[in-house]
Amino acid sequence: MALVTFMSDFGEEDHYVTVVKASLLKVNPSLQIIDISHRINPFDIAHAAYVLKGVYREFPKGSVHLVAVDPVMKGASKLIAVKVEDHLFVGTDSGLFSLISDQPIMAAVELNTLNPVASTFRAKDILAPIAANLASGQNIHELGKPLMEIQKLIPRQVKLTKREIAGNVIRVDSYGNLITNIRKDDFEKIQEVNGGAPYEVRFGREQYQKLHSAFGDVDPGECFVFFNSDCYLQIGINKGHASDLLGLRLDAPVFINFEI
Repeated sequence: MALVTFMSDFGEEDHYVTVVKASLLKVNPSLQIIDISHRINPFDIAHAAYVLKGVYREFPKGSVHLVAVDPVMKGASKLIAVKVEDHLFVGTDSGLFSLISDQPIMAAVELNTLNPVASTFRAKDILAPIAANLASGQNIHELGKPLMEIQKLIPRQVKLTKREIAGNVIRVDSYGNLITNIRKDDFEKIQEVNGGAPYEVRFGREQYQKLHSAFGDVDPGECFVFFNSDCYLQIGINKGHASDLLGLRLDAPVFINFEI
């Protein structure tokens, strides 16, 4: 099955999403195109990486992921195709693809080098046809010159000690939930080292001595803290906007302290 996922910061008010899909279908009318999101914050690489990382592994290996989110810095970013974890990604060399996996890159090529096309809408005129050809069976190595490395960004790192896990809010979702970079497996490792010692989750002026298992564990208007389906610590308010009500934004510090 020829499958292409499509993610962009184009929004839904204009024709941009549809015209890119038309460009994909011109190459292969039988393509299956799955929209991931077109409401990525404009030019926001971190937002795009968070969304893409959370979903691409749910698709079959060999899927092609077209990512039309460009930071639009001075001088046009290189266009690249990258193979990671047996998935294929097409987009700009902005550092986004370095944030979606800890696994080594299997292949990377610079696009639009063999027969360069000049365009002010590169997602439609260059990236979409290439993504369609990849999904139709073309080998990534036929698309351009090999790249030894791609642009890399370094995400915020969690600090781990026997007494404390220190992390940050890495995403405020559309519900106002605060998603942190504190992972469940790190929490469980430290808890095991401490022999199951009591702990306290701290953020802003709030302190919690236990984790919840679901939104419904608390009454409407009350705060919950749990590890979400992606295994990241999440803070929210049942039927409320946690970011506004707690006064916490992107990069806000979050701590788990162990009593030892």
